Amino acid sequence: MTNLANISEGRRKKEEGRRKKEEGRRKKEEGRRKKEEGRRKKEEGRRKKEEGKRKKINGFSN
Repeated sequence: MTNLANISEGRRKKEEGRRKKEEGRRKKEEGRRKKEEGRRKKEEGRRKKEEGKRKKINGFSN
């Protein structure tokens, strides 16, 4: 390989590394978002369940 070829190879590898890093960050963020969404849904379900129990105790009909 010539000197120019070595330089372009290095640039390519650098760019590849940057792309991989960015992809990893994106995946991490996606995972965090999914986790948070799951927590929110879980909490919503708990709240609905509690509400249903209260209605049942108070004698409301659904």
